[in-house]
Amino acid sequence: MILNKKQLSTAQKGIEILTEKIKALSTSNNVFDVMQVHAWKCRIEDLTEEIEEFQFLENAYELEFSNKIATKEDLLKTVISMRVASGMTQKELAEAIMVQEQQIQRYEQDYYRTTSFERVVQILRVLSKDIRLKVELKKAKVVNLFPDVYKQYSVEQIEKNVLEKESLMACV
Repeated sequence: MILNKKQLSTAQKGIEILTEKIKALSTSNNVFDVMQVHAWKCRIEDLTEEIEEFQFLENAYELEFSNKIATKEDLLKTVISMRVASGMTQKELAEAIMVQEQQIQRYEQDYYRTTSFERVVQILRVLSKDIRLKVELKKAKVVNLFPDVYKQYSVEQIEKNVLEKESLMACV
């Protein structure tokens, strides 16, 4: 997943470099060259998908996720998607929640896996000013997302608080 414009630029440059390398080997019949070209083409496809996803998110005003979200990691990747869709840079998000830009970079590099629930909610509140997120999950999946929170609060308390907040719309 491309996290910022610098990575976007790097991915675009990577496609250019790989395209040139493919052209250089395109007439070769050597089995290793053919295999290398195939690998480079696969990498170009991956980079192209990531670029398209980033560009889509840059122009999105509403993100909607449904039962396709299967894991905590999938849901936490949506935090990055929201930041990109809101047009906010990592630096701007860091300033909004009063942390160093490097901290946001670390959060995103790890897809927010080790970030506290409270911090994720804080970030969602900031991002929800510019983008609306609709999440539809089954209760069984919601219960497993943040086990530490569910030790303190009941499912009903969490759902009530989430539904009351403008920062996150949940259809449970």
